[in-house]
Amino acid sequence: MPGTAVDLAALLVESPRAFNEYRAAHPVEAFTLQGVNLEACDLAGADLHGANLFEANLAWSNLAGVNFEGADLRRSWLEGCNLVGSCFDRAQMDHANLRSSKLRGATFRGATLRWGTFQHADLRDAIFDGANLRRVVFCDADLTGAVFKSANFAEADLRWANYQIDAIESDLSGACIR
Repeated sequence: MPGTAVDLAALLVESPRAFNEYRAAHPVEAFTLQGVNLEACDLAGADLHGANLFEANLAWSNLAGVNFEGADLRRSWLEGCNLVGSCFDRAQMDHANLRSSKLRGATFRGATLRWGTFQHADLRDAIFDGANLRRVVFCDADLTGAVFKSANFAEADLRWANYQIDAIESDLSGACIR
């Protein structure tokens, strides 16, 4: 029976559906996958809300539709992932690497993303309402249709990003937008 980080990671890799069923049967159990290596896995649809994924390696994985709501993804590596439609609402993502990831339609409501990188990422139609984007790198990212209501852009780097300045309902005075 799962319970340790290794067992939970193995169950998740084997079957995201079985992992979700285990989570549903154990609603108060803390899910710690800190530092786990899940590189290049197919975890689409997994329920990882509230999970501790601090310094986890999920690079080049299929994470489409994954629920990361309230998860700890600080210093995690999500480079090159398919994260289309994933939920990161209220997640802690300081120093997360999402370089070259596909995040179309993903939500980041109230997420903390300080010092993260979305360089070359596809963020079309993503929602960042109330997100802390201090010092986030969006260089060369596609932010077409993305929504930013009351987001903190202090020292964020938007150079060479594709976005509509009039669609950003946040203070951009401290951002680098050359």
